[in-house]
Amino acid sequence: MEMTTITLLLLVPLAVWRIYSRLKIMLGRTRSELWRHYSTAVISAAGLGVIAATLLGKWEALGALLAGVALGVLLGRRNVQTTRLANTAEGFFYTPNRRISLLVLMLFISRLIYRLFEAYLHMHNQLPLDPDFLGNPVTAVLFGMLGGFYLTFALHLIRWRRNTKAVPRPIDIFDIK
Repeated sequence: MEMTTITLLLLVPLAVWRIYSRLKIMLGRTRSELWRHYSTAVISAAGLGVIAATLLGKWEALGALLAGVALGVLLGRRNVQTTRLANTAEGFFYTPNRRISLLVLMLFISRLIYRLFEAYLHMHNQLPLDPDFLGNPVTAVLFGMLGGFYLTFALHLIRWRRNTKAVPRPIDIFDIK
């Protein structure tokens, strides 16, 4: 092995650890804003639709995508059950289950890192890289799982926000406008 490959192999665990620790911080208590939930739902549904349209004719990968969506919906429902929802005077907040969210995200990110490493090795050996990244069933499952997970979670948060009345803010007699 060459020195650049060894360096790359040593840097990948460091990059994975940094991504993991950053995601762990981001998956804490979050203010619930409807426009973000709608955006997440639309982007997830559109992304799944585009990927499904791309995979038409590649039945094995399309089946893997649908299996990934089903798995993502199941994981999303489980995440919804364990998410802490808070309606306070400061606003709406939610705290997702960190374990399930990290599992889904890290599986997806690990597939992207694998693909980058594969591209590096192909470039280094001057071999052509397979251009059909989405046609691989493993990739399709992970894209479907990520899309199904976030679509389910966003739709639940939208439903929660629409069915919950906001807690009125306490009156501050010293706040005269």
